[in-house]
Amino acid sequence: MKKTALFLCLSFFFFSVFAYAEDKKEDFYKPVYEKPLKTSSLKDPVSRVLAFPFELIKWPLDKALVFMEKKRLDRKAIWLYEKSVEYGVTPRVDSLNFNGIPSYGADFDFVRIFRQKEMYPDLIAKGWINHGPAVYFQTGAEFGKQRIADTGFHVSEFFQYENRRNETFYGIGPYSSRGDSASYIIERTTLATRAGYEFSPTLDLTSQFGYDHVNIKNRSHGGKGNITEVFARDNIPGLYGDDLLSYSLSLKRDTRDSKSSATQGSYQKLIFKYTDGVQSSKAQYFTYQVDAAKYFQLASPRRVLAARLFAEHNQTINRGDMPFYNMAKLGGSGTFPYVSQTSRGYVYDRFYGQSTVLLNLEYRYTIWQYREFQLDTVFFVDEGQVFGNLGKFNFSHFRESYGMGFNLNYSKLVLLSFDVAHGDEGTQFYIENKIPF
Repeated sequence: MKKTALFLCLSFFFFSVFAYAEDKKEDFYKPVYEKPLKTSSLKDPVSRVLAFPFELIKWPLDKALVFMEKKRLDRKAIWLYEKSVEYGVTPRVDSLNFNGIPSYGADFDFVRIFRQKEMYPDLIAKGWINHGPAVYFQTGAEFGKQRIADTGFHVSEFFQYENRRNETFYGIGPYSSRGDSASYIIERTTLATRAGYEFSPTLDLTSQFGYDHVNIKNRSHGGKGNITEVFARDNIPGLYGDDLLSYSLSLKRDTRDSKSSATQGSYQKLIFKYTDGVQSSKAQYFTYQVDAAKYFQLASPRRVLAARLFAEHNQTINRGDMPFYNMAKLGGSGTFPYVSQTSRGYVYDRFYGQSTVLLNLEYRYTIWQYREFQLDTVFFVDEGQVFGNLGKFNFSHFRESYGMGFNLNYSKLVLLSFDVAHGDEGTQFYIENKIPF
C-alpha cells in the first residue's frame, strides 16, 4: 500500500513537471507583447494622494504637447528664437509674480546686428532694454574689446539708466514692521569703466571704476506713505539721493553645466568694493560680498541638491554713512531687477540691513520628461537675516521660509517656474521664467 501511494505521488510530480515544461516551451517567433502596455495603477491610498497633484499637471501637459507636436509649434518657436539670437536680438520675459508686475525686454548684440561678427569676433558692442509697466524701466549699453592681443585681457565702457517707480521700504534691521512701510521712486544713472583678465572660460577677474547719480522721490502707492514723511525722524541715510564714486574688484568662477538650470558644478563670486560720496553726500564705506552655490547629483541627474550661501557686510569708515538703497536686502525670489536676495515667503525688499547672511537649499527631482522637455518638482528652504555690524549677528534673528514648486525646462532652459512659499508673514506665490540660482 505504501509503495502504491509513493508511486502515485512520484507519477503526479513528474507529470506536473512535464506538463509545465511543455506549456513553457519558448516560441522565438511570437510577439514580445501580446497586449498593449498599460501603466499599473497605484493601489496604496497614500500613494494615490501623493501622485494626484502630479497627475493634474501631467494631463494638461500631455494634451498640450500632443497639440504642439501635431502643429510643430515647438520647432517653429525654437527656430524663430534661434534666428532672432543669430541676428543679434535676444527677447526676454524676466518675471511674473503675484507680488509684482511682469517685466520684459531684449538684449542687443550690435556686432551681430550689423553682420560684423566674423570680422570683429572680439568686439563688445551690446545694449539692453527692460520694462515692467508702471514699475521700472532700465536701459544700458556696453562697448569694449575682449581677448586683447590674443590674451585674456578685456576692457569696456558701461552705461545704464534705470527708473524704479514702486520700491518699498520697511525700515532697517531684522525687526522692522510691515505696518511702517513707505513707497519711493529711485532713479539711477551709472557710468563705469571695466578692465580685467579672463584666466579661462570659467575664471575671471574684473575691476571697475564707476560713478552713480541717484535721485530719491516720494510716491504714495498701495496704501503706503511717502518715505520722507514716514521715516523723517529716523535719520535714514541717503533719503534724498547721492552722487557716488566706487571702486570694485570681483573674482568669478563658474563651472556649472547650465547657467539656467544647473545639475552639477558650482559657482563662486567674491566682491570687494569701496564707495565714496561726492558733493554733499556723506557716504563712505567698504563692501565685502560672497556668493557661492554647489549642485550635487544624488545618484542620477534626475535628482539634484542645490545649496547656496550669500553673505554681505558693509562697513562705514571715517564717520561716513551708507545709503539705505544700497544696503543688503532680503525678500522675494531673486527676480529682476536682481537687488533683493532670495528669501521666498517674504515680499520683495522686505528686510534692509548693513549686513546679511542667507542660505538657500533646494531639492529638484525630475518627475516627467518628453524629448527635450522636462518637468521638475522642487522643495526648498530659505534661511536668512539682516543685521548691523558683525557683533549684532544673532542666530535668533534668522527668518525661515519653505515651500515647493515646479520648473518646466526645455534643453536645460527654464521656460516656466512656479513656487509657493510660506514664512512668518504669510504665503507668497511666484510665476517666473527663471529660477533664483
